[in-house]
Amino acid sequence: MKKKYRKKLLNSDRKYKVYTFFLLLSIILSALPFFKTKILSLPFAAPIYWGLIICIIYFCIPAINMPNKNFINGSLLGYAVSGAIIFVALEFLSAVFMKKLEASPYDISIIGILLNILNIFSQLVAKEMIRAYAFATAYKTMKYRRIAIVITTLIMILTDINFAKLHTISQDRDLFIYCIKNVAPLITKNVLMSTFVFYGGILPSIVYIGIIELFQKCFPVLPELPWIVEGAIGIAFPSMYMTYIMDRSNNQGKTVVSQKENILYLISLFSATMFSWFCVGVFPVYPSVILTGSMEPLIYPGDVVLIEKMMEEKDIYNLSKGDIINFKREDITITHRIKEVITDEAGNRSFETKGDNNKTADGIIVQPNDVKGIIVKVVPKVGLPVLILKEQDEVPEGVVDEK
Repeated sequence: MKKKYRKKLLNSDRKYKVYTFFLLLSIILSALPFFKTKILSLPFAAPIYWGLIICIIYFCIPAINMPNKNFINGSLLGYAVSGAIIFVALEFLSAVFMKKLEASPYDISIIGILLNILNIFSQLVAKEMIRAYAFATAYKTMKYRRIAIVITTLIMILTDINFAKLHTISQDRDLFIYCIKNVAPLITKNVLMSTFVFYGGILPSIVYIGIIELFQKCFPVLPELPWIVEGAIGIAFPSMYMTYIMDRSNNQGKTVVSQKENILYLISLFSATMFSWFCVGVFPVYPSVILTGSMEPLIYPGDVVLIEKMMEEKDIYNLSKGDIINFKREDITITHRIKEVITDEAGNRSFETKGDNNKTADGIIVQPNDVKGIIVKVVPKVGLPVLILKEQDEVPEGVVDEK
């Protein structure tokens, strides 16, 4: 009797593994270049494809679920909503402060929004149902559950990466930027979604990503942030939020949840947000990395200077000979010392600048509108990682002496 039961159980386990294999295969198929560009790009092909997968999971194959976590599920739904709102706010407010808002490239007509919703949620629901099915199969039928869950998450990550775009990148710097801006946030996003599914089922994951995707596809103006800012938010927030959710979920059964842990989490999240905003120039003082040796020996390449913004017109008139200013020329910023203050008959000011290490003054006079701020502090060597990524040919003519 026991042998028959064990044999039946093994057959049942094998059956769930086979179903999981083919479900994961359907995600891999959708990411293949030919299938993605030739078939899923056809009108309504993608919603139909994902809709069929949803129907197969819901109606055709036997259900399998993670252990009952109804209480945790309800809590995580609230975390999913709040997390999505915080993530959108971080990106949007950063773009507002940096004046980096652009018109949406997506169709935001009524029909366009409805089609976007159909495309977003058909794929999102199908993928999260597959993720949950694979997790439940691993949890109930496999010895090495964690490895199976990691492999499932890895498949989700790899099928999200645009390898066609990756293949076109030839320079190391562009590859690094693509990895920070696109690949790393995809990894942290998928790990967070796996955390939602593991502890609370598919609903929190769908709600979290759904809110973010709806904002990105249906809002008339969108953030167009620098790659380093977009990457920092996309990596840091999901990572921190995942840690918080895991901690809360693991402590859900305890009668008392540490208030100190909640406070520490909020402080760390607030600190990370403030640091990101400081780096992108939201506050009156912001950092900038020095790329050339034109200000040696005071400032070396890789040093970070703290710049106090020119907030009012009178700040321009407070500048004097010998001050070190940060100003804009072409598409970059330059940090040089004021050699002479030039005042015309109408009282308007402009500035002749020179690098301390240069033999001659800069060839172009700096106008007031180009002055971004005055240097208040030098922090040595902090910006060396950024220096490695930059190229000297970005420096415009006249900034440093030709050798």
